[in-house]
Amino acid sequence: MHKSHKDGDSEMPTKRVVVIANKWWEADPLCAVLIHDKARPAAVSDFKYLNFPAVRAVQPKPGDPRPADPTPKPRMTFSCGGAAVEVWCLEELMNPAENSSSSLEKARVLPGAISYGAKPDLVIAFGTAGSREGVSANGCAVIGRRVFVHDPKPKQGLWTPPQPDQVVDSAFPSAAFGKISIEARHSAEARLVHPPMSPAQPPLVLLGDGFISVGVVNITNYADYAWADREAEEGFAKVRVSGQIGSIETTHGIIRAASKSPFLFVSGITDSEGLFDFQVTPRVYAQNFVCAHNAGVALAWLLPEIAAQL
Repeated sequence: MHKSHKDGDSEMPTKRVVVIANKWWEADPLCAVLIHDKARPAAVSDFKYLNFPAVRAVQPKPGDPRPADPTPKPRMTFSCGGAAVEVWCLEELMNPAENSSSSLEKARVLPGAISYGAKPDLVIAFGTAGSREGVSANGCAVIGRRVFVHDPKPKQGLWTPPQPDQVVDSAFPSAAFGKISIEARHSAEARLVHPPMSPAQPPLVLLGDGFISVGVVNITNYADYAWADREAEEGFAKVRVSGQIGSIETTHGIIRAASKSPFLFVSGITDSEGLFDFQVTPRVYAQNFVCAHNAGVALAWLLPEIAAQL
């Protein structure tokens, strides 16, 4: 909820910022960055741990009764630049009986995070992602405000994107990107780690209105991304819009659809389109952890200046 603090004789509202990581293995590196005083800026402070360390839910065995839904609770909260920030893990909101990649289940449980307090002043989707074909950006963090969502399995009773195959804008002002200081970016980049597989030379923090996240939803079999991602890229190419593919993933667009609040995405790039089995599979833990860590560093260092503009 919105809180307030006194400034002289007036009261200034504290902005509510909701950060939602997709999977537990993306939320873990993010939290590791935030609690490390050498990884985060001093403006990130006043931590309260509500569900951290988090205990992973156990998936029921076939034939077991369906467990109750988890109680919506952020992993942690902290203060930053006049904002009260909540860190959520979307997978930890989902019923353990459901596939952790289910777009329909993600959409069902997201209101639990969004409605935890007052209407958010900013929603940030966080996770790992691929880059478009031919781009070598592994280890980079891409930050943008617009999404494009493609459903390769329409009319199959799954989640229906409210605005499929079109670029969805955000109430977060594009001009705000120009107010992010080069010092904040350099502070983040100085802490980025090279992933083991095909790292960018060097890893960078890439942000701006020109980066659009392409989402591919309703896929639960990883093998299907080989054709579904390409189909989404082809659909994006048909839309005449100023901008380019900043990341390709599964969940930013679902989070975007859950709220009309100002929105940003933060993608940690793990692989180039079509090269997942070459660049992630051989070192799946290290590649994913490092790239999620780098995205967490970028978020931590840019967040004070982002929050100050809300």
